[in-house]
Amino acid sequence: MKRMNKIFLILLCVQIIFGNAKAQDPVFSQPYMSPIYLNPAATGSGDHDLRISAIVRRQWWAIPSQFTYTAFSIDKYIPGLQSGIGLLATTSSEGYLKKTGIHVSYAYTFCPGADPVASNSEMPRWFLTGALQAGAVQRRIDYSDLLFADQLDANGIIYGSETGADLPVNNKHWYLDISPALFFSYRMKGNSRLLIGATAKHVNHPDESLIATNSKDKSVVPVLWSGNILYTNSNNENWTYSLAANFSKQQQNQMFQLGLEVTQNKLDIGMGAWYRGSTTFQNPDAFTLTLSFNLSGKDNETSKVRVGIAHDAPVGHKKYTNNNGSSEFAFVWDQHTYTTNADDPCKPAISTRECPRD
Repeated sequence: MKRMNKIFLILLCVQIIFGNAKAQDPVFSQPYMSPIYLNPAATGSGDHDLRISAIVRRQWWAIPSQFTYTAFSIDKYIPGLQSGIGLLATTSSEGYLKKTGIHVSYAYTFCPGADPVASNSEMPRWFLTGALQAGAVQRRIDYSDLLFADQLDANGIIYGSETGADLPVNNKHWYLDISPALFFSYRMKGNSRLLIGATAKHVNHPDESLIATNSKDKSVVPVLWSGNILYTNSNNENWTYSLAANFSKQQQNQMFQLGLEVTQNKLDIGMGAWYRGSTTFQNPDAFTLTLSFNLSGKDNETSKVRVGIAHDAPVGHKKYTNNNGSSEFAFVWDQHTYTTNADDPCKPAISTRECPRD
């Protein structure tokens, strides 16, 4: 069985490499626990001015190739400049195919010019944040445990043998990746907020081919168009309700996420349910349950550490026993570091929860 698994993974890898397949960007089931990955315009929009976030996704537990995706980010709001700067690092492991990305982002918030208001004011405020993200991405094959035809015989693997196969000419090649983004935030009367975002990733059409030697054989990354909408209602003293929808399209591939999260404000524990699939609900992909909680204490005004876990269960024609679903672990740490402009009216905040004011 172990030998068959190796051979199956070899064939899968060959199909990915030579089949001119168009890779899709990973989708996380806790999108707002990795806000810069979801939308670069979220740069500098933490609860405080310094934010560190990380998310790890283990795809399909039953598949031995261990499909794993991670995103780690640091972003900082610059008071007085209405700006945010950020760093995003991503990795993906799909069998023997690996990808690493390092991106920097800059966001600027266009403020309506409202004067600072008291925390209990019902004055509505809106913001429009534009951002540009640029980075370098490397796509490569991990040869540490990869076998070729000349390393096999009728008895199976020829241990200690070396292959004479030609290696891909573009293995470990870095390419430029550029993504502009927007976020519109509208704070309604009371404690309600509406967020609308849009992103166009890979607008420079980078070439991620491993074997191309001329322009005809290029494997161009298609533009990923995505939109986000989030409504949060914190008018109730004890409960916060958030309704979110995310949509993306990359060539012929489309993805739709719809989620509801309810947070108990006194305990600061959030529970959510997400659907992922088609917009018509005729081709469901997965149903997700999430749980998040604050480790730093609700009354901590200078630091906030939020941890989230999620598990996907395939639905529709897929069976849970075929892959045992997928799981995620995430955390977001927000830290207050500056002593001036603490009530900056132009400070954006992009979060799934907005706690009631005193």
